[in-house]
Amino acid sequence: MKYITFNKKNILFMLLLLIPERMLYLVNRNQFLSIFHINYSDFVMAIYFVLFIYVLQRYRTSNFENYYFKNILLIIFPLTIMAAVVPNYLFGQPVISGLLIQKNFLMIICSYYVFRTLILEKIITTDYLWNCLYKLSFVITGAVIVQQALANYIIILDVGYGKRFGVRITDNFTYATILLIGSLMLFFNVSSRKEKIVSVIGLVMAYYHVVFVSQTRIVMVAYGVITIIMALFFRNSVMKKIIYLFIILGIILIASQTELAQYLLSSISGSSTDPSAQIREVGKALYISEISKTPMVGRGYPHSASPEAYQAAGLSEGIALNDNGLFGFAYIYGILGLIWYVWLCIKTFVCSFNAAKKGDYRFLLYTVFLQVICTNIIWWYWRFSFALVFTIMLAIMEEYANADSEHKVRFYFGN
Repeated sequence: MKYITFNKKNILFMLLLLIPERMLYLVNRNQFLSIFHINYSDFVMAIYFVLFIYVLQRYRTSNFENYYFKNILLIIFPLTIMAAVVPNYLFGQPVISGLLIQKNFLMIICSYYVFRTLILEKIITTDYLWNCLYKLSFVITGAVIVQQALANYIIILDVGYGKRFGVRITDNFTYATILLIGSLMLFFNVSSRKEKIVSVIGLVMAYYHVVFVSQTRIVMVAYGVITIIMALFFRNSVMKKIIYLFIILGIILIASQTELAQYLLSSISGSSTDPSAQIREVGKALYISEISKTPMVGRGYPHSASPEAYQAAGLSEGIALNDNGLFGFAYIYGILGLIWYVWLCIKTFVCSFNAAKKGDYRFLLYTVFLQVICTNIIWWYWRFSFALVFTIMLAIMEEYANADSEHKVRFYFGN
């Protein structure tokens, strides 16, 4: 696992990854708006759209066979048009409002094309991209952990703060997930003591983040699932697998006695008294009822410009589309959207299984993670900072679309 050296190209790509994260959450969105008169999220998408236009003009790739996800991602465009037209017909919502509110979803096409083209043109390598993501996952996750510990004394980072079991930071957990997956890969792949220590530090940080910082129940479950998968299915001796399994079971047994674990178990069993869990159940019931009225095309993407559409989606009653995962997604895009999602999942599983057969479990773990959380969270269609990492992972895993190609997983530390 190489260090990221400081040269123009590395600095540029680090900035491209940090800008959606508000430069390590140091940029205050309200102050940015008051100074520059533009929302920070729009500023980020403007940068990436300009980059997309530049790459499109600079590298006019004619061999689109190397874009494995191109067709499935291009379908996003007609889906967004449908989700803008439907609420106009049902509720009188302006079509332009329905399109603008889906700009994060549309940007998936741009960011995928940019990174996949840069890989194909050998401007960057897949190893380099992954190295950037993994290094930043340490920095970003570490910064959020420190801020959570100091939240009662000083607020530095512009993230979402709440209360559940102490201070809870509700923001982008993308990089904590990359940290977990990368550290699992490193732990099971390497024999060097130094690299093992790095991987253990990464694992501790990722688990600490999900349990004490984000306190997101479905993500806790997903982290447990991918950890067990890695322990049981990676190429180790039977004895090692048994030892790892007993260690995991021991940790689960100890953790199950805590108040947080009881809170998680009650949520899974449906007996939780937590308001956020209860509002999700109300939201799921509402979306199932609404989808049944126009099942194929859904109800479209609601915008605050249309009070009727906004109210139909339950947004005025505290229900959130992004908090209801596939149910919210189906509300917007209907059965056609669900078919698209299943197709996307099949293609990602094809790539990730091809990678796993060659000893690279990163994409299988990532794909499984997405499926575990999708009933409550689909994290990439409603915020670009989530979508960026998602598209980068697609662009990297695409190298395994052809199962006959040769690939090796390489992790280095030092020179």
